Order: sequence, then structure tokens, then C-alpha cells
Amino acid sequence: MRQYPERIQKLLKDVVYHFDQEDRTVRDAQVKTAKRLKLLWDGFTNTWYSETAHDWRIWDESQTDETDQAAYDKPINVFRAYLESIIAALSIIVPPVKCYPDNADDTLDLSTARAGDKIAELLYRHNNVSLLWLHSLFVFCTEGMIACYNYPKESKKYGTYEDNKYEDEPEIHEYTKCPNCGHEMDDQMVTPEMEQIKWKMTQERDKFQPDNEDVPIQEIAQGEQDICPACMAIITPLIERETLIITRLVGVTQEPKTRICLESYGCLYVKIANYARKQEDTPYLIYSYDTHYANVVERFEHLHGKFGKEFRDKVAASTGPGTDYEEWARINVQYKGEYPINNVTVRNAWLRPSSFNVLPDLEEIKELKKLFPNGAKVVIANDLFAEACNEDLDDCWTLSYNPLADYLNHDPIGLLLTSIQEITNDLVSLTLQTIEHGIGQTFADPAVLNFNAYRQLEAVPGGVYEATPKSGKSVGDGFFEAKTATLSAEVMPFAQNVQSMAQLVSGALPSLFGGAIEGSETASQYSMSRAQATQRLQNTWKILTTLWKEIFGKAIPMYIKETKEQGDEHDVQMDKDGNFINVFIRKAEMEGKIGKVELEANENLPLTWSQRKDIIMEIFKAANPQLLAFMTAPENLPVVKEAIGLTNFFIPGEDDVNKTYDDIKVLLNSEPMPNAIDDMGTIDPMNPEISSIQVDPIFDNPQIAFEIVRKWVISEAGRQAKVDNEPGYRNVLLYGTSLKQVLMQQMMPQQGQVPPDGAQEEPNPLEMQEAPITGENDVQTVQ
Repeated sequence: MRQYPERIQKLLKDVVYHFDQEDRTVRDAQVKTAKRLKLLWDGFTNTWYSETAHDWRIWDESQTDETDQAAYDKPINVFRAYLESIIAALSIIVPPVKCYPDNADDTLDLSTARAGDKIAELLYRHNNVSLLWLHSLFVFCTEGMIACYNYPKESKKYGTYEDNKYEDEPEIHEYTKCPNCGHEMDDQMVTPEMEQIKWKMTQERDKFQPDNEDVPIQEIAQGEQDICPACMAIITPLIERETLIITRLVGVTQEPKTRICLESYGCLYVKIANYARKQEDTPYLIYSYDTHYANVVERFEHLHGKFGKEFRDKVAASTGPGTDYEEWARINVQYKGEYPINNVTVRNAWLRPSSFNVLPDLEEIKELKKLFPNGAKVVIANDLFAEACNEDLDDCWTLSYNPLADYLNHDPIGLLLTSIQEITNDLVSLTLQTIEHGIGQTFADPAVLNFNAYRQLEAVPGGVYEATPKSGKSVGDGFFEAKTATLSAEVMPFAQNVQSMAQLVSGALPSLFGGAIEGSETASQYSMSRAQATQRLQNTWKILTTLWKEIFGKAIPMYIKETKEQGDEHDVQMDKDGNFINVFIRKAEMEGKIGKVELEANENLPLTWSQRKDIIMEIFKAANPQLLAFMTAPENLPVVKEAIGLTNFFIPGEDDVNKTYDDIKVLLNSEPMPNAIDDMGTIDPMNPEISSIQVDPIFDNPQIAFEIVRKWVISEAGRQAKVDNEPGYRNVLLYGTSLKQVLMQQMMPQQGQVPPDGAQEEPNPLEMQEAPITGENDVQTVQ
């Protein structure tokens, strides 16, 4: 990471602090609302806001002796129940995406678009997108705007790849040329050994009294003339030297692989401009989080020793940028108002080049724009500058756009349920108190009932006790019963109306989560009621799916850019038939350009398991031959089994499908064999090769096996094997041809039962003659 002088660091910090303090009052109100919804989600419904602590406090009357109200506060978390119903309805499936080429006529773009589909599946697995989708829905319900962060991350836990290290080295070449025609007769690299030999040759020419040992060197030294092979002239060659720069492989290192990580956050962690109506309108984005200072030092080693106790006390007492409002709002609600003293707030600020214009000096603005032409990412730990780099905000962040709001920041769905939660708490508390205090108190005349004697007796059902009525009065006149409270008859109807209003404002109707509905409660009514309930959620579904395709529109190109040096990538997947296959993402496939990323499915809400089951059962009930043929195809059998819930149900032909796929794997790992037609091993010139696995005409099912082989050949795996494994691909083709031949041989006897000329056997007129209906004695049997 590039190190910047303190003057540049100070300028960047000034820009970050300027936007961090922008609209601080409005920002505090947003954080206050979001934190309250988080507390309601976790079941802390009795809360109050402390202006002194700048945080929500959890009301606990059990610690006071003034009232016994805590005995009646038994809150029921309807806030979370309604929101979980909405989240569950929208998280049945994660919407898949589809890559489109930039140019449909460009083969490189087409190949890259197909690779983009495989990259999307890989990103789905790397990021556990089902949980990411759930968390995004949770943020939308409790915080409002969703901000998704995509970034590359290197780690050896993702695997390693070989990185070849090259260095440029100079080489001296000596060229021997003909002085007549310029023909290059020889090219030799000058090495230290050659230089030593030439020095010796020079010495041998002038050596005094040479002996027999000097004969070989003298012969070399005297060979000064040569014949040019081009012009055939006897020449004295010209010798020229030239220095060339040669790139050589000097070593191979193991480098960690890179993955693209996806994370989603809400307004508690991400601050943007409140006046922004579109993502490009916000000049900044500040993502803040709190962690132990040891984690910060691990990431930024130059900050070691700067988070001691004195520094932490100073920061805790400061009222500058990074006040306690947001820090207290982000901590775990289980702290219940306490704050971890060893935490450090890390602010990651993405600044557009236009944001530098807040500085007063024009020269400083030009300097920052030159250093960060695409914008700056600035990291500040508390008040300490950590790092900065040139990075584009829009390449890393995707903000959700709500067409039902005027600005990017908008109220969450859960805000509509806060009043419902408060009313429910009051109704439950009031009902419990009324029930307890509704038990009447009885007053008795001591002259009628002897209290001392009554206390000595055991109270038993139907017991008889002594009582003395007053003169001229009955025993009942000596007792009086007073009721202190009676539940109003309007309470229960009002409670039902409150729940109806909760369903109205949230859109979580009873049929969405399996509750009872009014009417005859038939299956068709339940289906219609669920359709009406999901209709309300279409708006939320469209917002989330649009955000989803925009996220992967950035993540897929980022993967292509960051992982090109890693070479080919492969992922083990399971096909629809339950077979494990290797899906390769090759470097050669990523040379084109992806035009756009769209949703592969339609924009309607996904079907639940029960809905899929109902659709399949209706198809079977219709008994349409063409639809039944589709449903009973080998490729659709696993889908049918899963939909009807009978996963252990045996379907004829399933084992034949599995055996064929196993045979294809063996065929791909071997090569075709020569086709010997006699005992001498003579090769058939018409069919020189046969597959390494022979078809068994007795036990194999050639009809199913041939269809599986045909499907594999035209599939993406087959087309890729044709390029990467030509012998294995040819082996599978020969096996399929053998299956076709056996299938035709089995069909020939059935065709032979029909006369060749197509004539049918004439019926016997005696067999078709009916007996006359003239009486039983008249009927005769024809022999």
C-alpha cells in the first residue's frame, strides 16, 4: 500500500470529517430509529431513550420497589413475527442471474457470457448467498436502504496457484557475417567460457616454441578464413556483437487465491448523503464498524502501540468526529446500555473526486484529484490515519433504490409496526391486571362468622362451616363481595382490530404464514388468499431483485479482473441427475466482454414447495399424454420425486440412468480400442475403433442409455470434453453408436412380424358368421 505524506493525510481526513459531520442531527435521528427497531426485533419492547447517554435504555421495573408493574409486563413480540413472515415469503429461492454478451456476433463475448453464468454460480457458493439474501431482507425491514459491498480478498484458505517469476537479463550475441553478401553465417552467445577460449587463442598465436599439446588450439586459431554458403566466396568473416534483453523464468511461487466477497449493510453502518436520489448523487459513502483494537493493529501494523489506555480514555472523552451516537447504536443489544472499552471505530470512506472541492485551496484540490483520479478510499481508525488508495465508489458499492420513496434513504417496513407492538404490550398488561384484580374480595361480619374458628379448619370442596345469623336476618346479609376490576367488553374486539391493522400495514396476511382465513376455508380459497397476500409483496420483491442483478453486474467483472492471473478455475457441482461433474472456468473464456446481467427467472414471487406439488399433481390429474411424457422424462424424475415428497420412491429406469453416467465417466478416462475382426487381429478399415466399454444387449437398457449419451454429447460438459479430451469424447461417441446399433437390432424382430407387402390376413367368413336367433335348438356349432 502506498504511503502518503502527512500533509496529504491531513487533507483526506479533513474531507472525511466534513462529510461525517454533515446533517449530523438528521443522521442521529436515523440511527435512533434503526436502533429501536433492532431492540424490538430482539424482544426488548419496554425501552426509553436517554438524551444523556444518547442511547435507548431498557426499562426494568423489577429493580425498583415502587410498583409491581413488571409482574404484568409480558410482551408478545408481534413485531418480529410479522416481519419474519414477510422475509420467509420472499426468501423461498435466491433469484438466479443470467449474463448477456456485449455483442451477440462476437464469439469472445459469447464465450465470456457463458463463463459469467458459471462465475455467478461460483460466487453464489463462495458467499452463501441464501444467507446474504436473508440478511438483506432483514436490513430492508429494520433499517431501510440496503448497501451491498463487493470486494476482492486474498487468502490461502481459498487455495493457492503457481505464479511464475520472470526477470530480464542481458545476453551478448556474436554474429559472423559475410563481408560480400551480408549473409549471417553463425550466431553464438558469448559466455565467460567463450571469452576465456578466445583469450587463449590470442595467446597461442604468439606463443614461443609451441609443443604437441598446443596443436588443437593452433588449428582453431589459424582457421581465420571460411567459405560463405550464400555466395561461395572465400572470405574472412566479419564478427559483430549485440546485446539482447532476454526474459527468463527465475522461479515459481505459491500465491494465495482471490475470491470476491459480498456483504450487505444498513444505515447503522453506512452513511450517505440524505439529499441523494440516485447513487451517483452522493459524493461520499462512509462505512463504519467497531472492533477490538487488536484486530485493527493486525490489519494496520503501523498503528501498533497507539491504542493504549490513555489514548482510549482520551477518545472516550472526546466530542469530535465519531461521537458515541453511532457507536452505541451499532453494538450488540445484549450489552443493554454498556459499552466495550477496548473497541475502536474504523471508518472506511469512499470519496468521489468532486468531494475534494470542499477544501479551500484550489491547488490542494488539483493535487488530490491527480493522486486519486477515480476517487479515494480512506481508512481512519478513531482519529488515526490508516491507509488510502485510488478506488471508485460505484465499483465497490451498490445501493438499493426504492421507487416508492423520493430519496435513497427511506423508512423501513418495520417502522409501521412499532405502534402495533406498543398497543399489544398495553393490551396484554391490562388484560393480565384485570384478570387478577377481577377476583372479588369478600367482607364478613365477625358476629356472623367466627374467624378464629374458621382459620383452624381445612377448606374442602362442599365443606359445612358454623355461622350465626343476626336476629331477623339471613346468613347472606352478613357477607359482602366487591369486585375491583372488570374487563371491558370492547377490549377483545379491539385487540382483533389491532391485529387486522397490523396485517394491513405490514402486508403479512394470515394466508402468508398459514393462518386461518374467513370463509369456507377450501383449498381454492386458501390458494386465492395466498395469491392476494403475495401480491402486496411484489413491490418489495422487485426492489430486491433489481438490487441483486446490479450487485452481480459488478461482482462478475470484478472476478474476471482479479482472477485472470490464477489460471483456470474449476468447481465440483452436481447435475440434475445426481452426478458429480467438474465445471471449469477457463482463462481463455474471459477474453470477451459482458454486456449486462439480468434475472434468469421472471419477476414473479417464487413458488413454495406446496405450490409446486399442487401444480404437478394437477398435471397428473389432467392425464394429458404430452404433459405426462414431459413429466416422466428421465431428467424430470428427480424434480417430480422432490415435489411430491417421496424421495425414497423407486422409479423404473433410475438405475439405468445412473449406470450410464458412471459408464460415461469411465469412457472419458480411457481411449477407444482397435476393432479386430478375426483371430489374426486384422483391423476393420470401415470401423477401426470400438469403445472401451461394450454394450450388454441382455442387461443394458439401450433406449434409456442412448438418450442419456445423446443428452451428454450436446450438453456443455460434452462440448467442453470435445476440446479438452478428444480421445475420451470419441470413446463416448463410439459407445453411443453401439447403443444405437443394439437398439435397432432389438427393433428388427418386431418389425418382421408385419408381412413385407403390407397385406393383412383375410378373416375366416365362418368364424365371423353369427348364429341365427331362431331358438336354442336351431343353433349349430361350425366345425
